[in-house]
Amino acid sequence: MTAHPKPSPEALRRAEIRQQRKSSTFWTAVYLLGSLNLAVILLITIAGAIAFATIMESKFDSKVAGYYIYNAAWFNFWLMGLALNLLCAALTRWPWQRKHLGFVVTHAGIILLLSGAVIGKTLGFEAFVTLDKTKPPESRLFMRDNVLTIATSGGVHGEMPIDTDLRPPTEKHPLTLPLENSALRLVVDRVTDNLVPDDQLAASADSIAPAGVALHFVNAGMGQNVPATLMFNDDASTFDFFGMARVQMVASLDEAHPIALPPPAPVPTPPRAARDATPFHETQMVFEKALQGILDTDSDAYSGYGFKLVPATGAGGDLQVVVANSAGTSRTWSLHDLQSKWESLAGDGDPVLFRVAKYWPDFEVKGGQPVSLSDQPRNPVILVQITGPSKLLPPAVSKPADQAPPLPVAQGLIMRVALAKEPGRLVYELERAGKIEGRGTVAQGESIHLGWSKWEAKVDDVLAHAELHREVKEAVGKVPPMLAAQTRPGIRAHLLAPDGSSGPVEWIPGGSFREIFAGNDFAQVGFGQRTIPLSFRITLLNFEVPRDEGTDTPSNFISTLRFDDPTTGRTRQDQAFMNSPAMFPGDFWRSLLGWNYKFSQANWNPQNLNETTLQVLYDPGWPLKWTGSIGICCGIALMFYFMPKRSPQERSGREEPEAAK
Repeated sequence: MTAHPKPSPEALRRAEIRQQRKSSTFWTAVYLLGSLNLAVILLITIAGAIAFATIMESKFDSKVAGYYIYNAAWFNFWLMGLALNLLCAALTRWPWQRKHLGFVVTHAGIILLLSGAVIGKTLGFEAFVTLDKTKPPESRLFMRDNVLTIATSGGVHGEMPIDTDLRPPTEKHPLTLPLENSALRLVVDRVTDNLVPDDQLAASADSIAPAGVALHFVNAGMGQNVPATLMFNDDASTFDFFGMARVQMVASLDEAHPIALPPPAPVPTPPRAARDATPFHETQMVFEKALQGILDTDSDAYSGYGFKLVPATGAGGDLQVVVANSAGTSRTWSLHDLQSKWESLAGDGDPVLFRVAKYWPDFEVKGGQPVSLSDQPRNPVILVQITGPSKLLPPAVSKPADQAPPLPVAQGLIMRVALAKEPGRLVYELERAGKIEGRGTVAQGESIHLGWSKWEAKVDDVLAHAELHREVKEAVGKVPPMLAAQTRPGIRAHLLAPDGSSGPVEWIPGGSFREIFAGNDFAQVGFGQRTIPLSFRITLLNFEVPRDEGTDTPSNFISTLRFDDPTTGRTRQDQAFMNSPAMFPGDFWRSLLGWNYKFSQANWNPQNLNETTLQVLYDPGWPLKWTGSIGICCGIALMFYFMPKRSPQERSGREEPEAAK
């Protein structure tokens, strides 16, 4: 008899695998879920989704890509499917041998990496905090997501996210929310970015209430209409007219000695200077949220160049400057490349130069001066300077008689108002450069000519005792450049009763609360960014901006921070540099576990070096991500460089049980 050769260990292993698949439902499922065909389908789908998300992010923004792909339930389900496929693929090699080590380690690394990403996304966050060393410590972080906060008359308090960018509520498709312990429902039916102040002055029955005056600054030729509400108290007695004039309400003025203003004269057309190499100078203030800029020039004609400030596509909040000439040709520059740097606009052989002389990310006028409230581009404005030989200017065009001149420069104008002795009348006084130019009295409904351009102040109300109701309204049509700095986002909401009747609608500006009524019931509704409360306080001790030698270019940003935890009494001081975050609590073992808060430099306010904005990261999935990444690298190295070479017999055979007969 011829003895049968003894089966090789590999043959015995393949036979054991075949037997497992026949007799065990578990192993049948493992081989099915761990198949290469399923892995290819999962990977192609994920790769296609990521490619599509990249295109959407470049055409729209990261929120759109996140909504439809990265944060979508189906994408997370697909990633879980990939992790399950990898796990089952590793189990198909069971019992594992030495030659399987690299394969198993690589798959385990990918699974750990995916698990860390899910944990970080679920339990971690990315937020921001703005600190000012002249203000109290901060114990809240701000997210980019918007939320509704609702408190009802029944004592119920809750919070829910609201997406006003991708799925904004409309009158046809409102957001309707039931209120706990109440038959009422909250209806949000409008979202806007153009809420402007609408202060209302009303007569008060309180005999000790302060006096109040309501004015409107009007320029019919430019279509400007700017309200101003004044009360004789510390909070609302002064109104800054965008840095060009200041209006003050005072106790009394001398109405017995009026000073007549000269009648308004037409603005003369400047003589046409000879076109030569004499340079002209032109200034434009360009608002992103307005359709025109404030323009001033020292010549008899404008350069013909128009400027627009637009978001850069897919650039994470960066801005671009679009420059168009009178022929309609346009060019685009990055705002970062233009700041304080002259660029050439091609002329007839002689250059016309321009630069962005000033940039306010979050523009507002305070104390008569333009400032930036933060370094976030919420209301970006740029000051553009243009210069070049006057021979390159277009011919001066005679303006129609009813066309208003450019916005005048009226810096130094002070207008004082006070109640006259006769009820319903107002005493006013105009001062410029320390000289009283005009004084008189006007009645309610009359106007005061201000002595510059066609601007007038119309008197709406004169009240001996007044109360101020601070409201907001949606700006209709074009937002004047002067009001663009005051616009705020907001939502419109009302309460809906079971019988279908509605309470009054109320606009709710971002970052504020409003009480909405329906009969005797009410709900306090807040709208704004989602906040994360902290158990510790953050104080900005100092903020430094070192410069490159001999220039104004920042070389670094250094925030010195102090962290105070009242529950443990722990205090820690640390510094955040560029690419070097500050940490709290700061323990090494917490860093290994991803349990430290990391504070990194995000933005700064060039107009206020007492202020800085920090990005705050908390990622408990960090150790799994790093462990998984190291595992992937080690597994690949094991498979290709450290595994023993297989014999020709092993290379000629196949491990897959499908190939074994």
